Parts: sequence; structure tokens; C-alpha cells
Amino acid sequence: MMSWDQRLDFGEWEKRFSEDLKRLHMVKEYKELKGISTKSVEKKILYTSILYAQLMNGCRISEACEAVTHFVHDGNREQKTKARKRRANGAQVLIIIPKSVKRSLMISGSQEQITNAVKCFAKRHYHINTHSLRYAWIAQMGREGIPSNLISKAIRHTSIQTIMNYTQEDQADEIKRKFIEERK
Repeated sequence: MMSWDQRLDFGEWEKRFSEDLKRLHMVKEYKELKGISTKSVEKKILYTSILYAQLMNGCRISEACEAVTHFVHDGNREQKTKARKRRANGAQVLIIIPKSVKRSLMISGSQEQITNAVKCFAKRHYHINTHSLRYAWIAQMGREGIPSNLISKAIRHTSIQTIMNYTQEDQADEIKRKFIEERK
């Protein structure tokens, strides 16, 4: 069973998704030149684009799916989507689509179908839980010194205490590492 948080490194995954998107676009172009079907590559591009948008915004996977879908239709890289939490009370979350995500994505199916397909793709292809991408962003913001209350607001998290616990745990681990390292 996969943990809800796999402690993913934000920088590693940012680089991996960016490189994978470049590679997938090259494969698609090659297949098009050869007259080979690109349907499976197009799905991988879509799913990787959604995962990348999720990572870069610290949002829930369903929010990233909705934002990318709207981006494909209207071309606006800044999307406001409904926060997907029980107590969100109609709150909107800003999602900014990364530049390497192309508008030419092929989208078919309902938001729920796409969300489930991306979750399965993440587990099968990357061996990750999509929610871990959200926590990678939270941890990165904490390392960059962003206050917990602003992190919580940015992702429309209903509990600032959860964010504080998460970022403080990372900070406490770093303090311990430095303490031990200084005594070697």
C-alpha cells in the first residue's frame, strides 16, 4: 500500500516532469512523421502535464485536471478552480499552468475519469501517490521560508495546523542534520 506522503523532492520532480514532457513531445513528433498512431503518447503527455501542474501549484489532482482542461479550451494559463475540500465553502484556488504544458493536449472523458486515469498513471508509471506532489510543494515553500499561513491560503487548505506540522517537521529534521554534521 502506498503512503499518502512519500516525501518527494520538489526539485527532482520538477526536473523529471519537465524532461519527460520534452521527450514525449519529441516521440509524438517522430511518430507523426512516420505515420504511426500517437494516441498512447498523447495520453502520457496529458497525464504528465496534469501531474506537473499539480506539483507546481501544490493543488489537489482534481483541481489540476480541471485547470488544465480549462486551459486547453480557453488558453488562459491562470485558472481559478473550486477548492475540492469538504469545508472549502466555495473557495477558489489559483492554478497557474506551467509554460511547458501545451494547449494542444487531447482531452476526452469526464473530469472524474481523467482524474482517476492520472492517479493510475502516476502509480503505474512514476510509482507515486498524486497527493505526495501536493506535499512536495508545501515542503518546498516551507524550505523557502514562506509562512505557514500563506502556504495554507495559497492552496486553500482548511487547517493551518496541518501545514505548520508538516513544514515544521521538515525544519526540525534539517536542524537535526546540521547539528550532527557540525559534530563530525
